Amino acid sequence: MKRKLVPFIIMMLSLFLIAGCAEKSENIADSAGLTSFETQDIYGEVKDQDIFQDYSLTLVNVWGTFCGPCLKEMPYLGELQKEYEPKGVNIAGIVVDVQNQDLEMITEQQELAKEIATTTGAEYTHLIVSEEIINSVLNQFDAIPASFFVDSDGNIVSEFYIGAKSKEDWVEIIEENISNQ
Repeated sequence: MKRKLVPFIIMMLSLFLIAGCAEKSENIADSAGLTSFETQDIYGEVKDQDIFQDYSLTLVNVWGTFCGPCLKEMPYLGELQKEYEPKGVNIAGIVVDVQNQDLEMITEQQELAKEIATTTGAEYTHLIVSEEIINSVLNQFDAIPASFFVDSDGNIVSEFYIGAKSKEDWVEIIEENISNQ
């Protein structure tokens, strides 16, 4: 199965690099969501859909260590995670470039992702890619940063937000999604 994913992963990462960031939103009604997956975070800890269960909403932000706009918005997301967690809203990241074509961790990239999370203050959970995450979410868009909201079960409850946002933009988007619950 992993061998069949190699061309897909190469294509997805190429699209991320080529497409860059866009200022648009996309409907993701066809996505399966993050209701069933198992992966690791950037620290090697096993994670699954249970990371969402304590929150009414989780903003999931897909990013890469190579993506300038991704890195620019991460401090805002770190601040917002601290501000909104008491309100039942969490933030989680999915980093797309810390693994090779066989989904094996690249140590240097893993260390870079940890350093970025720490230096930007985005010290929330950062997941790495798994087959389930590719099949349920990552195949739905072609640019990063890409963000969306899930409920406590991992069901996607918003559109995709493509492109970096300011803190003020994220506050507006988060408040709108809280209101829609």
